[in-house]
Amino acid sequence: MSKDQQKRSIQEKASNTEALQASGKATAKIIQTSQGKSASYALGLETVASVQILENAREIRGKIDPELKKLAKDILNLLGYKKYGLSIKIEPKMPVKSGLGENEAASVAVALAVAGSVAKKHGAVNELKIDKYVKEQYMVVGERLVDKKKLLDLCPGEYDRVFTSFYGGFAVCDNRKKEVLRRGEMETMQAVIATPRKPEKTEKDRMLLYRHEADMIWDEALKGNLYVAMRLNTLLYADKTAPKMLRAGAITAHTSYPSTVALTRDEKKTKAIENAVKKEAKTFVVKAANNQAAALVKPRRIVKSREFVEKKGQSDYYFL
Repeated sequence: MSKDQQKRSIQEKASNTEALQASGKATAKIIQTSQGKSASYALGLETVASVQILENAREIRGKIDPELKKLAKDILNLLGYKKYGLSIKIEPKMPVKSGLGENEAASVAVALAVAGSVAKKHGAVNELKIDKYVKEQYMVVGERLVDKKKLLDLCPGEYDRVFTSFYGGFAVCDNRKKEVLRRGEMETMQAVIATPRKPEKTEKDRMLLYRHEADMIWDEALKGNLYVAMRLNTLLYADKTAPKMLRAGAITAHTSYPSTVALTRDEKKTKAIENAVKKEAKTFVVKAANNQAAALVKPRRIVKSREFVEKKGQSDYYFL
């Protein structure tokens, strides 16, 4: 390395901020129709993104998907700091190609980590205390609140997965319009995930062949009949694993291709459900997740809801 290169490297390191981490959750698909109507819910598995601001370098560094690099640039542009470069690392904590929304979890993690990094440097990452048990993270850049919906709208992937990866719980969406038609919290559930050792190929035209049936299943989810929708989903996909998990004590089971996910309220039943399918699938147990994704940083301030409502901002804010 030449003296000029060494000097630039030293200057660059001096100007860089500390890395900030954020996470996005895994998601399980309840139903997907050919018309872009979809429903999913969040699981207690996460992908973590680590982001470091590079003040003297405009490029996005890191071995990540080009879509995520574009997302990072779009977030910087949204917040008014497109002059910055970034170093990004992704740490997935879920099986690869398991059908659990790995891409959407990564995009949510990157969006929050980039926004959090800018907010920490040019504003604040704070916590809104709504009551004794409910709190929510919010970010301020300059004098403006960061609009979470705008962050989500920039994230690539299926909108229902992006939404539930960020907000937790379940959501029934029109993905083409990026509209949430119903959302809510999941019961406290154990989720037994079975990923086949040799996934069967699905028919490419299956959704078209059964498009009316898929619409009916989506309607059940829209009504709030999630467990019925999940069981009907397995018939649509001709899932051979789900019946075994149901017989072993699961309340419901559904396909999140290529995985099958079974839900139970009773933690003691998880082992029996796993044993029922362990010959043909790799299994692990997590919980359904209702908590919101966040930048993994200590809040600068904890603000009570009354104080927050009285704040005078320079732009509209959006809380779902």
